[in-house]
Amino acid sequence: EYTASDPEWRELARTKIVRVPPQSMIVIGGGPTGLMTTVHCTEAVLASGGVMKLFEARDAFAKGGATFERAQIVRLDSRWIGMLRYHLGTGFEDVYIPASGETDSQLGNTLPTQGFVEITIKDLENMLNVETSKMWSKGLIKVYTDARSQYDAESNTLTKFGEYLKVDDGILRRVDENGNRCKGYNSWRVAELIYTQAFQLKDLTVGMECGIYLGQENAILPYRLTAVDIDADLYVFKSLTDKEDLHASSTNLPSVYPKGTKKHGSVEKVIIESVKKGSQGGYARDELKMSAIKKEKFTLDIGHTHVVEAIGKPHGSNVHFSVTTYEPYGVCCIQGLKVSMGMHNFGEKRWGTGLLDDIRSQNDQNTRIVGDFTKMVRSEPIARKMLEFVTDKRDRNWEMHFTELVRKSDYPELNDGVPIIDKIVDACRLLVDIAPSFIRKTLQTRFFETGDNYYLGMEFGREYDNWKNRLADELVDPLTRKAKDKDSKKSVGRFRGVLMHHIDRLWYDGCLETIRTGDVYNPGAKRRIPRLYLINSYTDVKLGSLPVGESFRLSNDPKGKYEIVLKGVGQIVVRDVEGMISKMKKSTLVKREGNLTRSPDGNNESRVSLATFPVGHYVNHRTMRLNDSEKGYVFAFVGDEQATPHFMRYSGLTGACINAMLFNNFVKQANEGVPFIDRFKLYSIETNWSNGEVVQRGTGANYGEDGFLRPGFSYSHGIDYLYSKVIEYRESDQDLDGILSRDWKVKFAASMIPRGMELNPRFVRSMYQQFHQAVFEKVVAEAKKDKSLGDGVVEAMETRYKEVEIERESGDFDAFWDSYLSELDVDEEDKRKVGDEQIFIARRLDQMCRQIVEFANKSYLYNERVSSELYNQPKPVDSIVDDFAVEAQNFANSLTMSAAFSSGALAFTLINTSVGSVWSGIVAFLNILLSFGTMTNVSRYKLRNEEARIIFQDEKMLRCLKAVFAVIDQPTRATYLLDKNPFTEDLNKKVGVFLNALKYYDFEEPTEFLEGFEALKANINEPKAIRAFQEKLSSDFLADKYQLSSYVQEYLVAIYASCEEMHFLLTKSVQRTAVGSGEAKTLFDRLWRFREKLEGTLQRGPVRFGFLKKRSVTQWDLFASLQYFYSLLCCSSRSRTVPVSTISNETLGISRQARHLSGLHQSQILRREIRDLDSLYWATRESYIGSLIFMAGFSVFLVSIVFTIARIGSIRVLLDVAFWASLASAFGAILATFHLCRKLLILLRLQSILGFKVRAARSTDDSESIAMVKTITRTQILFTLMRLFAALAAAVALPWSVAERGFGNRISLHGDIPFWIALGAVGAAVGATFLFLVVEYVVRYNLPPKLGEFVCEAFREEIETMFKVLSLPPNSLQTKQVQERETWEYVAREFLHRYRFDTVFAADRFGSILQYIQGGMDPRK
Repeated sequence: EYTASDPEWRELARTKIVRVPPQSMIVIGGGPTGLMTTVHCTEAVLASGGVMKLFEARDAFAKGGATFERAQIVRLDSRWIGMLRYHLGTGFEDVYIPASGETDSQLGNTLPTQGFVEITIKDLENMLNVETSKMWSKGLIKVYTDARSQYDAESNTLTKFGEYLKVDDGILRRVDENGNRCKGYNSWRVAELIYTQAFQLKDLTVGMECGIYLGQENAILPYRLTAVDIDADLYVFKSLTDKEDLHASSTNLPSVYPKGTKKHGSVEKVIIESVKKGSQGGYARDELKMSAIKKEKFTLDIGHTHVVEAIGKPHGSNVHFSVTTYEPYGVCCIQGLKVSMGMHNFGEKRWGTGLLDDIRSQNDQNTRIVGDFTKMVRSEPIARKMLEFVTDKRDRNWEMHFTELVRKSDYPELNDGVPIIDKIVDACRLLVDIAPSFIRKTLQTRFFETGDNYYLGMEFGREYDNWKNRLADELVDPLTRKAKDKDSKKSVGRFRGVLMHHIDRLWYDGCLETIRTGDVYNPGAKRRIPRLYLINSYTDVKLGSLPVGESFRLSNDPKGKYEIVLKGVGQIVVRDVEGMISKMKKSTLVKREGNLTRSPDGNNESRVSLATFPVGHYVNHRTMRLNDSEKGYVFAFVGDEQATPHFMRYSGLTGACINAMLFNNFVKQANEGVPFIDRFKLYSIETNWSNGEVVQRGTGANYGEDGFLRPGFSYSHGIDYLYSKVIEYRESDQDLDGILSRDWKVKFAASMIPRGMELNPRFVRSMYQQFHQAVFEKVVAEAKKDKSLGDGVVEAMETRYKEVEIERESGDFDAFWDSYLSELDVDEEDKRKVGDEQIFIARRLDQMCRQIVEFANKSYLYNERVSSELYNQPKPVDSIVDDFAVEAQNFANSLTMSAAFSSGALAFTLINTSVGSVWSGIVAFLNILLSFGTMTNVSRYKLRNEEARIIFQDEKMLRCLKAVFAVIDQPTRATYLLDKNPFTEDLNKKVGVFLNALKYYDFEEPTEFLEGFEALKANINEPKAIRAFQEKLSSDFLADKYQLSSYVQEYLVAIYASCEEMHFLLTKSVQRTAVGSGEAKTLFDRLWRFREKLEGTLQRGPVRFGFLKKRSVTQWDLFASLQYFYSLLCCSSRSRTVPVSTISNETLGISRQARHLSGLHQSQILRREIRDLDSLYWATRESYIGSLIFMAGFSVFLVSIVFTIARIGSIRVLLDVAFWASLASAFGAILATFHLCRKLLILLRLQSILGFKVRAARSTDDSESIAMVKTITRTQILFTLMRLFAALAAAVALPWSVAERGFGNRISLHGDIPFWIALGAVGAAVGATFLFLVVEYVVRYNLPPKLGEFVCEAFREEIETMFKVLSLPPNSLQTKQVQERETWEYVAREFLHRYRFDTVFAADRFGSILQYIQGGMDPRK
């Protein structure tokens, strides 16, 4: 304690006493993240007595935000919303609260149901810039524009190049206060900048070369003073470039600089001054020439200050961890009145008042045309549009654009000889040809629009990217060959970049048109979408020909840009970029302007309106780095500098506001007296969590099939990250066992251990060795940087590593490091340092590798390594392909109703009364709707069966061939050539996919792999050769050469799986007797021939409107119906192919032959293959039957239309034609009768089986469950009989009514009989429908939710027996759950074919049984 009498009292009175050091802070970067961090942290900084400084590289504050021009639209989540609302107040409301009478704001969109707001980056920056400027004006913060400061990770300092030094910048120099060189750093400051002086009038001499600053160009250009007229006060400067000569007077003379001056107002010298007084008194000064220090890095003296870097995405950084591989993406920004007037309607309600208006996809009153912001677009139509644009003779703007681009460049000679546009046209034709073979045929796009801004972000196929680069190389090839010096090569490179940019414009133009014409936007809004242009027009058009919203320039005065606001009768109302309204004549000649986003002046195109770039996830190695740990100051990294998200999956600012909040907490906790180490630890924990969340939004489950990035990195790159994390955790006193949280284990495992290799010992051992080798290389690299280690330590470490190779290969890395360190030939002090630092971290890295492997093993056991939960879902009801499946049963019902109505319509005409005529017309009209519904539904059913046939051909046929081929004995297999070996074919397909992937991902030619594959093919039937190739795959290719790409690894695992399947089939314990082998050979040859025949009958191609498909003439429904009848006459043979049989007969014969072959082997083989062949047979036959039903429905449809027209118009001739044509409806009635008989027989059989099951039930619960099903079956039998009666009655009434009308005088029976029969048919059909409604909404509605469980549990023993029969021996590639799920799928198909519960329950109730079986018969608790 001190009193007033103490000598220290006066000094203390002038001293500020604080509990903690002031928490001063420098934020580097004035983008959204930097501005938000500044705004959010200022209060805590000022509360500590510190100073908040913002270093901005741009001059946005000096220009009032005029440099903000990034028009990409971002989505901000609730975190951003909360912080913006809190800090900006009414500024937030001005942007996001709609004006009176409107429901959407002009600058930003609000999406309350999703918890997001949307805004362009430039508007967000402007909002935050306004708030920051207010704080600056009040003296709360300091802002330094054009600061250009950057953190240097290697020296752990804040640096700045000499060319960016400003007055009062503090720098650290190894020069003391007397100006002498020294070892330590001393503080100096920039005292003065001496600028390059322009010439005075007296310095100008005729003939001298100089540089003149032109304001409109914002550049110094070379000129020569050619004449001076003193009397006329005239100075004439001749341009040494293509600019006009300059005439000036002494009063308006521009700034004239010495020749070679590059920048207006450039600094010539920097005067720096020591902060400390020298020993002689005064402050030492030093003069530094800018030419010498321009590119020299100076360490800034930041004192006791936190530094937070928010500079965005780094380029070529060695302190960032690229978690994923990179994929090409791009953005295109559109702006203008056309967007605000055409893409949504301000002032209208966002949601309508009526029911239809509430369904946004059904009407045109949507205020947002874009709708859902994620869409898909195909590459092929984009390529076709590109070719269309460059070859269009009616609109030659793209042709002229590329011609003018070259003409105005420094290389107009490129248009000599073969014009550049011809080369582009040829390249576009090539792109159209190769587009169908793209690996990524479908690309994800992301739309936004706010106010007058429209934004399209999208992914690109690598094939397009490679095509674009090859085209650019070809276009500039003549220039590249001529360029010899560095400057000319750089100039050619810049021009190449310009060409690539405009090729990207062409791509985006094609994409936007594909989207517009393809009805990708909200349905119903197609006709309202304006045509968006990405280039200016080169031809004059009359203003009246342009639509409202279009932008243009006057042909005779192109400086100003205008937009059409209104089109009147005689004149057109336009506005300029400043919003000034004027009128112009319709006949005014103008040039249409492109619609790309404008720069801040509103006139010129923005430089960042369209761009393509690679996208990948990366994370900073450190959450923060120590600056001054004793006083608690740090370097921190926020926003994209800390972790970057996938901009197509979430906002690019996902983690930014979390980082700002966390650092604000870090500062506040300092004010509260929380120890530095505790604050550091908490910040590290929460930031690492945030980084994991940011990356996960773009990687999904880490095994994305489409639209997601996958983790992928080299061992060394991952180790760099983990090495830094160990250091960070040691510095922050955290548990080193927790470095890899669960989400980071998922990411590392996804990259390092491909699915299917988790339990492969050879792969895991090889992976361990590769990882360990990378760990040692990192240890050596860090030891080289450690200046405290003695000479020769690194060499001794490398020598010792070679000596312990045996211990290293054992895989016990703890024992290895113990042995390594104990015999390391260095002195004890160096050994201690190496052990405490490098070897300690190496042990931790090896431990983390074991954690990753153990995690992958556990994830494999629990089947957690999936692309998404979608792949765990049981298959739906329509995946069941069976004889008379559930949909087909409904067709019998609709045919019955249609036939009954046809008979009723005819019968009513027999009553010669007006009432009969009216009812006849009504019934005929209703029949039009019924028959059309039958046609569309049966078309969908037919397509489903055709798709099942295609799936069999593409996915299951080869498996059947391999299974049969494996039954053939070894000598006979050896007689088959490689091109007829199904194993070779399967491998060739998968190797082809692998080779395409290597090319796609830019890998080199896999010479070693191809050599191994050729060796395997030479011994394709030898299990030993298969095993040798598998070992090569797992140890060399998967664990080493192709470890970087998880996609490539996945294709290698598929090859490995095929080899495993081959080995299993070839070594399976099957008695290959002479009889069995001969039968297998016959079946194999038959299947081989059948495959080609089957391919010719498949109906491939796109489906139109959900039920139409383009087919060849032989596959029309008429001919398919004839084939069905022909198949009834043909027979199928079990032993041979019948030459004249149909495809369905041949399928049945092959199925019988496969079943016979399986019987020869005690039914131990081909069990699944037989089920697949049966499904193929049923799919083929049901497709025929579908065509038959379609023809019946079509005939009824036509007859009903003719009949209705005839009744309405009382056209006698048409009525007679309709009567006779109604005989076709009798065919529909007969067909319905046939199908109803099929259903009745199935129901009666099921009723009988259920009766037996009730008696054999082992428990009361089982008995009650089966009895419940039996009761419902009886109701189904009842209304099936009613429908059967209706169909039979219609089949009788229809021809009788025709006969009665045509030959009534010759028929002795009463003429009203067909009427009453028809009336009975209609009544039975309608009654059956009402009974169906009762059953559906009363009986079935009251069925228990656990219906599937109740039914299946009653048959558990039988189902489990099927499971054992259909199971295959387990393999280590697929998880147990995946293998069992496939088996349960086959069990479900077998069980539900045996017990046709689909005839009893509707699709949803039947689906509960199907899904319960596919779910593994696991009772719900």
